[in-house]
Amino acid sequence: MNLFDIPAELPFLECLAAGVLADVRDRSPEALSRATILLPTRRSARGLRDAFLARAEGRALLLPRMRALAGLSTEDADELALPTLLELPPAVPALTRQAVLTSLVIRLPPRHGGPGTPEQAWGLAAELARIFDEIALEEPDTELLANGTPAEFAETWLARLETLVPESQATHWQITTTFLRGVATAWAGWLEEEGLLDIGLRRVLALREQTKAWQKDPPRHPVIAAGIGVGGTIPAAVELLKVVARLDQGAVVLHGLDRAELAEIWPHICDSPTHPFCSQGRLLAAMGAAPRQVRRWHGCAETAPAVPAARVALLEMALRPPEGMTPWTQPAAERWAPGLEGLRLVAAPEAQTEAAAIALLLREALEKPGARAALVTPDRDLARRVSAELVRHGIRADDSAGQPLGQTPTGVFLRLLARTVAEDFAPVPLLALTKHPLAAAGMDRAEFLDAVRLLERRVLRGPRPLGGLEGLKQVIAALPEDDRKTRLQALVGALENALGGFSTRHGAARPPADLLEAHLAAAEALATTPQEPGGLRLYAAQEGEVLASHMADLAPALKHLPPMDPANWPALFEASLEGVATYIVRKHGAAHPRVEILGLLEARLLAFDRVVLGALDEGVWPLATDPGPWMSRPMRKQFGLPEPEARIGRVCMDFFLFACAAPEAVLSRAARRGGSPTVPARWLTRLETFLSGQDLRLPGSEAARMAAALDVPDRVTPVSRPAPRPTLAQRPREISVTEVSDLLADPYAFHAKRILRLRKLDPLDADVGALDYGIIVHAALAGFVSAISRAPGGWPGEEAALEAWGQAAAKALEDQGPRPSLAAFWRPRLARIGAFVVALEAERREGGGIARSWTETDGRLELRRPRGTVTLKARADRIDRLGDGSLAILDYKTGTLPRPDELQDGRAPQLPLEAAMAAAGAFADIPGAAVRALTYWKLSGGETPGEEKQMFSEPEDVAELAGQAMERLGALVDRFLLGDAAFTARPHPGRRTRGGDYDHLSRVDEWADAEGEE
Repeated sequence: MNLFDIPAELPFLECLAAGVLADVRDRSPEALSRATILLPTRRSARGLRDAFLARAEGRALLLPRMRALAGLSTEDADELALPTLLELPPAVPALTRQAVLTSLVIRLPPRHGGPGTPEQAWGLAAELARIFDEIALEEPDTELLANGTPAEFAETWLARLETLVPESQATHWQITTTFLRGVATAWAGWLEEEGLLDIGLRRVLALREQTKAWQKDPPRHPVIAAGIGVGGTIPAAVELLKVVARLDQGAVVLHGLDRAELAEIWPHICDSPTHPFCSQGRLLAAMGAAPRQVRRWHGCAETAPAVPAARVALLEMALRPPEGMTPWTQPAAERWAPGLEGLRLVAAPEAQTEAAAIALLLREALEKPGARAALVTPDRDLARRVSAELVRHGIRADDSAGQPLGQTPTGVFLRLLARTVAEDFAPVPLLALTKHPLAAAGMDRAEFLDAVRLLERRVLRGPRPLGGLEGLKQVIAALPEDDRKTRLQALVGALENALGGFSTRHGAARPPADLLEAHLAAAEALATTPQEPGGLRLYAAQEGEVLASHMADLAPALKHLPPMDPANWPALFEASLEGVATYIVRKHGAAHPRVEILGLLEARLLAFDRVVLGALDEGVWPLATDPGPWMSRPMRKQFGLPEPEARIGRVCMDFFLFACAAPEAVLSRAARRGGSPTVPARWLTRLETFLSGQDLRLPGSEAARMAAALDVPDRVTPVSRPAPRPTLAQRPREISVTEVSDLLADPYAFHAKRILRLRKLDPLDADVGALDYGIIVHAALAGFVSAISRAPGGWPGEEAALEAWGQAAAKALEDQGPRPSLAAFWRPRLARIGAFVVALEAERREGGGIARSWTETDGRLELRRPRGTVTLKARADRIDRLGDGSLAILDYKTGTLPRPDELQDGRAPQLPLEAAMAAAGAFADIPGAAVRALTYWKLSGGETPGEEKQMFSEPEDVAELAGQAMERLGALVDRFLLGDAAFTARPHPGRRTRGGDYDHLSRVDEWADAEGEE
């Protein structure tokens, strides 16, 4: 057999190109073009092309045919262009297979582990398709695959399923396997009825046809299979490689096996699925070859080593199975220390720091002219983070895995549309959809966006409107008539015209294909502008062609699904955009030519000047060995499928070869990912353990420390406490009693509110909370007091008072318009408050104790000061005229009550100031009189429905308190409103502020920390 190997320390593709060129050096110029080279991936084929061109040194070359084989997609197999492939039935389209299997899987009841929703069935169908492919690709009965028909193949493996689960297995596996047999039988029947082949089976048959063709008519020109067995090889490919190895001009070139030290442990390698050389060892065994038959590739002599051979020896020793670990107990630091040359370790505290460190390492590598650097990782999250971090260094490096279709701008637009309709046009998804660059609804984009912003401010801020576009119309109809209302009506009308035919609310079941059609029609209508039709805008983006192709395949596929509740459509649609490799969008453009971000498969056989192996943590690299939902480990073994641990051996080989793929190799990991602690990859642990036994350690990299220092300024200059000083003309001449405490506690907040006129926007989709509850309680009390004040004698009796309270509370709820669920929650609270208030009112009005009551009364008092006049305003919750002609001021609270000392020292000046205004006759229609009492009612409606707290009950005490409050107010007015004092942020740490709505503007967290405050 023509079996060869290229050592791990040599650049594989460069060495391969040198050997191929040496073979055809003395032949005709077109001899090279007649050769065929089979490689693991298309990226490695492009790398080999570059290696040929580099070897040509400017001479023109007719390159060989280079084909990707190991991926074994339908397109890769069909690239062999065998005439006999035309006789095979076509493969079932991937999405059609997914949909048909989903329709079968969804029949499994949830109580037996079946899917509860269509999108869950879609995910299980993907796992089912994966195991069907694996069964076809790993089928050990080569005779059956070579000579049998697809129906015979299906019948054979279905028969094996019959005996898969003995009675000793767990009940759920028996149920699962019974269902699996039923699904597999139905799937095989559907394929036969449609005249199609399953995807995995057709790939295998294509390889079989190629094998038979080369056996019958061996090629007269060189055929080389290079690097195929690195990631494991399926039996059908093994048969093809056996034929290639036996051709006169054929060759099978392996990678990294040229190690004399492996001879002593070779018998144990094939029995250790997690060993890096296990897959190539099993390949040789399947080909009937022994390691001694593998010769060194003849291009090796012409290629300089990329890394020290000592590094290869070090890594090979660290990854040995237990049977070959005797040298671990024999310290020989001088032997292993040279292997550490060029190796470094990055141990970052968390994933973002790891990404920043890797970006620095890649950027540093470019300092060397012509140097190429790469990040190799299976972690797509890390790849995206590094790609983003490289932008800060002026480098664009696209992830080789591309961007999932659902995360592209157009994909996000379609997903948002489905979610917005499903959530009945709730504020957050509606704004996310309408602010998307594609949204226009037939209007000019600038005009549309301006109307959307107006809709946000006038309609969507605060409590959620009633559901659907009708709810928006109701809110808009209640607005004052002006041009803004007209613009909002035009916007909602445009949205209704675009989206009116698309609904995903719970209702009668609809075919998914109809939902997709309505979805896409709505998307095109929403994307339309006066200048361009929606379809052109929707599919004109970079991902548009891929999206259009995907939708064209998805529409007929969904016809195989049964009708479903429209409410399940958004999740199913999102699931259809994910996990389909055919529809991954790859970016093109100004990517840096010397920096790459690669997955494990894409990086195979490539060489660089610096390579970073990222995310070396258990569960990431390697992934957890999950056998899947359809078969357990014993079942897979009984069926004849490879153990899940074999995947660890394949990615371990990737680790071994990538660490030898560049003179500088950096091993990187993070102590935490997603907020959870991680465990180092087993290979990294083995390497560090072996080195510690030799009194050695992996050299550390400073990249993580440098990355953390990137955002640390040389000198920290905290912002000072803000103290704006507006001109006298800018200072207000009015102040309310509730603003006095704000001005005392936080003058900056008063400045922002009254002088800058800044108001906090209500949150989107706000819950109707404590503020609205307080408004309802105040309104109910106002209506109740007004009703009983009209009763003859001042008190209508308990029964009539309770009825009056019920009417007032119902009207307050209706006027405020809370959601029905909150109204139902508040109604019993209001009833308990009513019982408390009626009892208290009966007691207070007994014997004519209250002559008259005023509620929600406005008052104004002119404060004449030496520098000018300022108006003090108030709105009193309630003022009572008592039987002796004095007044009592009552304030309602649904939250915490102030303490008496807070009224005395000025921290809660509202009631004392109202008392001063009432005594001066400042309230409309209330003659001035002495104030006898200041009282609070705490009305929670809970277990204790209410509490009366009388602060002061003697006219002299109230008058003294009111006088002190007015003196303090006068000083405050002279200083801030009529003077030139600065409005300093929070000058009194002991005073509380209400809400803290302006703290972010004053940057309180910065200056408070600098000043040592909390």
